[in-house]
Amino acid sequence: MREYLLYIKCGTGAVPSVQTYVTPSFSVDRAFWQEREGGVLHVIGKTSSLALAFFLREKINERLRKRARVTDTLVAELRGLAAAKVREASALYGREVARRRAELYRAVPSGQGLDRVDGGEHSAHLRQPVPHKDWFAWEEIACKETAAPYLSRMDALQAIPAPSTPEGGPDSMVRELLDGRALLWEEIGTLLQKRGVGVDDLAAVLHRQVLAGKAQWLPGVRIDVCSSWWQSRLVLTCERCGSTGRTIELTFCHSCGQGCAYCTVCLGMGRSKCCTPYILLAASGSPAVRRNKDTAPDTAPSRLEWTGSYSDDQARAAERARRFVANLRPGLSEFLIWAVCGAGKTELLFPSVAEGLAAGGRVLIATPRKDVVLELAPRIQRVFPHARVIAVHGASAEKWEESDITIATTHQVLRYYRRFLLVVLDEADAFPYHNNPVLYRALARAVHQAGKLLYLSATPPRYLQKRLVSNARLTGRGAKTHPLFSATHVLLPGRYHGFLLPVPEIRTVRGLHKRVRANRAVPSLTEAVNRSLASERQVFVFVPRIDDVDVVLTYLQKWLPTHAEQMAGVHAADAMREEKVLGFRQKRYTLMVTTTILERGGNHPEERCDCCWRGSTCL
Repeated sequence: MREYLLYIKCGTGAVPSVQTYVTPSFSVDRAFWQEREGGVLHVIGKTSSLALAFFLREKINERLRKRARVTDTLVAELRGLAAAKVREASALYGREVARRRAELYRAVPSGQGLDRVDGGEHSAHLRQPVPHKDWFAWEEIACKETAAPYLSRMDALQAIPAPSTPEGGPDSMVRELLDGRALLWEEIGTLLQKRGVGVDDLAAVLHRQVLAGKAQWLPGVRIDVCSSWWQSRLVLTCERCGSTGRTIELTFCHSCGQGCAYCTVCLGMGRSKCCTPYILLAASGSPAVRRNKDTAPDTAPSRLEWTGSYSDDQARAAERARRFVANLRPGLSEFLIWAVCGAGKTELLFPSVAEGLAAGGRVLIATPRKDVVLELAPRIQRVFPHARVIAVHGASAEKWEESDITIATTHQVLRYYRRFLLVVLDEADAFPYHNNPVLYRALARAVHQAGKLLYLSATPPRYLQKRLVSNARLTGRGAKTHPLFSATHVLLPGRYHGFLLPVPEIRTVRGLHKRVRANRAVPSLTEAVNRSLASERQVFVFVPRIDDVDVVLTYLQKWLPTHAEQMAGVHAADAMREEKVLGFRQKRYTLMVTTTILERGGNHPEERCDCCWRGSTCL
C-alpha cells in the first residue's frame, strides 16, 4: 500500500517561499531541495489516499497565503487544521454513502430485500452494511524534539547525499516514453512492459519529474468540500475525464484501506479512483526539437506521395487549411473545413498534415468511429509512406507505440496530453463525440501548447458555426448564407466532380416493422433492393436497433435467395465486425444490414444505393 507524505517547504531566501507538497518518496524531495536552494521541511502527516492528501494540500496552501511567515505555532495549527478537515471529509463521505443507500432503499418494492435489488454493478457495495465509522485514515506526524532535527532543519538535510541521475538513465527513458501522455499508474506499468523498460523505483523516477516541473502527479478522482451557509457537501471529480456527481461511485477500497471513489464514465479505459496516481507529461520543448536534421528529404516523414489532383475549389480550401497550420500567430488555434459529403475532405488534409510533420510535430487524426480509424490508417500510410502511422482504438495493439501520425477514436485521445502539433477531428458532429463534454475536454487537452486544432464536417454543429464561421448574412427569404472563407474556416459547397448530391426518394410503408417480423411480403422494399443488386451496386440497409439486424438480414435472404450468400449483418458488438466491414469494401458482400456505426465515414469506390430502415419508414 503506497503512502503519501504531506509537508511544508519553507525557502531560505530574502523573500522566503512557502509551499505545501505531496510526495510518495520523501527521500527524493530531501535530495531535490538539497541540490537547489535548500529550505526547511515541516512534515504534517501521511495517508494512503492520494485524493485526501491533495485535498489537505489545497486547504493548507489557502491558509499559508494569508500568513507572511511560518512559525512553529502556525505549523502546529496547520496540523490541527489537517486533522479537522480529514474528520469533515470522512463525515461527508459517510453521509453521501448513507444518502445513496437510502435512495436505493426507497426504490425497493414493498416486501423485497435490499440485497435482491438490481442497482447496477457499480452499486453492489451500497447494498451491504456500512461498518466504517472513519472513511479516511490520517496519521499526524508532529515535529517534536525527537523528529524535528532530522526532518525540519537544514543541517540534517545537508547530511543526506543526493542520488545521481545520469543522462540516459531510467529518468530519461521514462520521460521519453511518457512524453505527451496522460496515464494511470497501471497504464504506465503496461507501457513500460510493452516497451521492455524496467525501472526499480518508478515512484521516485516520476516524482523527480514532478518536482522539476516536467510532470503532474494527480489523484484519479479529486476530493473537495463545497461549503455554503446552509450545509457542506462532498464534491468528487474525475481528473481524467472531468465527470462529477452521481457518475462517481463511492466505495471502500481494499487497496488503500479507506473510502475511495471511482469514475464510471471512463471505466472502460481503466479504473480512475482516489488512490490511483494519474500522471501527465506534456510533450517536451518545441515541436521543432523532434525534427531529425539528418533525415534526407526523400525519406522525411512529411514527404507526401499522392498522385491525385485537386479541383480549383479543393486546391483553395487545402491551401487555406495549410496556411492555418503554418501560421504561428498566437490565438489562432482552431479552423473548420466545412465541406459537403463527397467533397474529398480527407484529401484536403494532406498538405496540412505534411506541414505539421515538416515542423517536427506529431499529428493526430481523431474520429468518433472505430471503422473510420481502420479505413483511414492504410489510406494515410499510402500517401505518407515514410511516416510511422498507427491506428489506435480499444482493441488496438499499437496504442502504446510511438508514431508520426496517430489515427485514433476520440475515446483513446484521453490518454494523450499536450502531445500533437496538429489535431484533426473528423466528423465533428458525429456520435459519440457530439454533445459529449468528456471528449471535448480530451481533444482540447491533446493539442500541444503551440499546436492547432482542425475540424472536418459536412454538417458542423451550431457551436462551431458560431465560433468559427463569421459574417453570416440573411437572404431575402430569411435563410442564412455563409462566407466561403475567413481566418478560421473554409467552406466547400460542391463535390470535386461538380455533380449535385443525390436526393433520396422517400417511401412510407405502413406496418413495415410488423410485416418484416412476420415474414410478409414488402414489395417496395425487396424490389428496390433487388434492382440495386441486379445493377451490381452495393446496398446498405440501416436499422435503428441491434436486435433488428438479424431479423432484417433473415428477411432479405428469404425474399432474395439469389443474393443470400452475398448478404451480411454487422453492429458495434459484433465480434466479426472488422472482417465483415473489410469484406464489404472488398465486395465479398453486396448487401450489408447495419446499425448507424456505418452511417458515415465509409468510402467505397463504386456507386451504391443506401436503404435506411427507421422503425416504420424505409428510405
